[in-house]
Amino acid sequence: MYKRILTFFLILFIINCSFGENFLTFNSLFPFIQRSPLWQIYQAQFENSVQSYNLAQISFKPQLSIQGGYGFTKDGKEVNTGSLSLNYSQVIFSFGKAGIQQESSSIDLEQAKNNLRSNYLNLYYQFTQYFYNLYLAQERLKILEDSYKLAVRQREIAEKQFNNKTITETNLLDYKQREKLSEINLNSAKNNLEIAYKVLENFLGIKLERIPVKLDIYFEPFNEKPEDLLNILYNENLTIKNAKLSLEKSKLSIKEANLPSWIFSLNGSYSSGNSSYNISFDTQNYALNVGFKQNFGETQITSSDVWKVSFSFSIPILDGGSKNISLKKAELSLKQAEINFENTKKEVELNFWKIYYNLLQAQENVKQKQFNLEQKKINYDIQKIKYELGLITEIELKASEIDYLQAEYDLKDAILNFNLQKIQLNIILNR
Repeated sequence: MYKRILTFFLILFIINCSFGENFLTFNSLFPFIQRSPLWQIYQAQFENSVQSYNLAQISFKPQLSIQGGYGFTKDGKEVNTGSLSLNYSQVIFSFGKAGIQQESSSIDLEQAKNNLRSNYLNLYYQFTQYFYNLYLAQERLKILEDSYKLAVRQREIAEKQFNNKTITETNLLDYKQREKLSEINLNSAKNNLEIAYKVLENFLGIKLERIPVKLDIYFEPFNEKPEDLLNILYNENLTIKNAKLSLEKSKLSIKEANLPSWIFSLNGSYSSGNSSYNISFDTQNYALNVGFKQNFGETQITSSDVWKVSFSFSIPILDGGSKNISLKKAELSLKQAEINFENTKKEVELNFWKIYYNLLQAQENVKQKQFNLEQKKINYDIQKIKYELGLITEIELKASEIDYLQAEYDLKDAILNFNLQKIQLNIILNR
């Protein structure tokens, strides 16, 4: 019984050792993007914009305040007085400055949302690029390790040949130099792999285990028509959207500059005994204010009901030209926003064509690397047959295998570059 249990745990241990190896994968590290230092900065910027928007909306929400006071005087006799007031105010129309500020804050928030989305897409691209670099550095190291082992083996054989006087000392030095160069390349590849780990660590803000990187490489040919993509570009590109929103915000500046200079105010109040009521409305912010005040004390304010209504009208006669200057400034700002909008569309379109043609070139490069890999595979298969027939040495077979592995690496590199170009295209199209 004891032997059976021991055998069972031994089998489990072997299975775990065989299949329980850990890997760094794209999906396992991707969630850390939202914990990265850069994302936290972008998130804080967006939250700041949300708070600014909420602050601008407050003026359109009911405002209620209460105030109390108590006083004590002594002038021949002691008098205790107190008061309690309640005030309510709210902007009821969006025709004035408060309404314009509300529209402007809504535009700012929409731009902040677009910026957050754009920053997220750029973070996704950077993460993908850093992960690909880490994977390629790992695969490159594997090839250079095999190349170094091959160079060591070739140098050892060359030393035997030199001792047997079948090659010259110059030939031996040549093999030693190859070994040294392979060693240098190997050490450089090790350093590059460590740098790739650290770059990804710094980006994600976490510590990574030095374990193998696993990546499923896929290639999906690109065949979308540019005219269809341009329609998406003009409608969905975030940079164009923000430029259009800036144009709308400049139009609000024109609207604000054209607000009438005159101000009309209506005020009314009613007092009875120690109680008083007041109401006011003005056309500057189109805000309604209502207040109630109750006085307490030994002296009555009034013994009869008192009604009071007043109108006021204010218009500047001489303003030093400030209104004309404000209007001219707003018109220039609008003109600049219109020019910026048109230039933004042209720049985004130019960037689109660069990315589009780079993507097509990357796709052709993948096809070329696929063809090269097929040729290397055929050559490697031929060399294996020759080796089995005893026509070539093991070293010559190993050299052919390394050539095949290098071609396989080049294809992976080309596919990953193609995928990065496709991500850039999706970013500019906001999809």
